[in-house]
Amino acid sequence: MNILIVDDEPDTREEIVYYVNQYGRFHSCVVCYNALEALDLSIKTPFDIALLDIEMPGMNGMELAERLVHLFPDIRIAFITAYNHYAAEAFEVNALDYILKPVRKERLFKTLDKLGVEKTVENGLLFNMFGKFTAWLGDERVTWKRQKSAELVAYMLENRESPIRKEVLCELFYPDQEPKKALMNLQTIIYSIRKTLGTHPDGRIRIEYGGHHYTLYINDAWVDVDQFEKLLQKARDLKDAALLEQAISLYKGDYLEEDGWLWAEPKKVVLQKKYQFAVQKLSELKKRK
Repeated sequence: MNILIVDDEPDTREEIVYYVNQYGRFHSCVVCYNALEALDLSIKTPFDIALLDIEMPGMNGMELAERLVHLFPDIRIAFITAYNHYAAEAFEVNALDYILKPVRKERLFKTLDKLGVEKTVENGLLFNMFGKFTAWLGDERVTWKRQKSAELVAYMLENRESPIRKEVLCELFYPDQEPKKALMNLQTIIYSIRKTLGTHPDGRIRIEYGGHHYTLYINDAWVDVDQFEKLLQKARDLKDAALLEQAISLYKGDYLEEDGWLWAEPKKVVLQKKYQFAVQKLSELKKRK
């Protein structure tokens, strides 16, 4: 799910982005200051949802909506405006909702539900690794039976598709136990993870065992760290401020900082440097405008 937010008022724009991030069910959130910038970005990025201001300099939100529908016939649009006299015209361009400013979080969440976000993510598999590690199956947050289960999934996500010897996992997760007991506990946790996430040989996430190694494979799952790094690389190639802002918006805290797992420290440092680079680069691009 990709969402486009277009508003020329900085305070309102930041508020909407903050609430959308709290809603937390989008693969990417693209923020634009005006309609022309949004159209330019839409050539590169397909959008599922658009939240549009109406009165903007140059092209207004109504015209932008018409062009977006032409580009993406299935796009779902809602207008966010300070004026209520546009309502009839808004629904003529197939808008599904109309929100008056100032925006309230509860009202915006209802709009996002109305735009079909919950239905779209019903079977989605999402992992958040910035701040605190969380996993979502559709709109339901995964509840781990053991804290070790969450940590093992996070560790294997960091090392996905790389075989990890069972002895390495035992030493990392059960350093004070004798090998036989540690292996038994490891096998119990992996069984619990498979059951919790519904893993199976043809599933989108699976843990395979062979040659004394465990390997995690994921398919069609969204991971915030992956998205951050992809957007950052794309922004570097295109020198695009909007993509940098999009990447920065995903960084909701240092990598797994609330979990305090020592093995995560090296990647945490690498991602901190990438985030600092993004912030600095965005500042430089804005100064050039």
